[in-house]
Amino acid sequence: MDYYLITFSSTHAAIAAQKFLKDKIHFYVMPTLREISNSCGISLKINESAYEEIMEAIKDFPINHGMYKIYLITPSEIKVME
Repeated sequence: MDYYLITFSSTHAAIAAQKFLKDKIHFYVMPTLREISNSCGISLKINESAYEEIMEAIKDFPINHGMYKIYLITPSEIKVME
């Protein structure tokens, strides 16, 4: 199953994102994958079908763009979304 993962450079940013997104999109809080080492350890897992919702929601993100990354996770690869 493919999904998106938002990772954060700090726990503070991860918590701020959770609060901001809680009424906008459905997500799960999960540990960051070991293959992705540049984060605080807390990530948000979002269904693949919600990509447009993610992109719309982060337009108003209260978090600096440099403090998070969005990845597409598939069984064969981990791809950073630009």
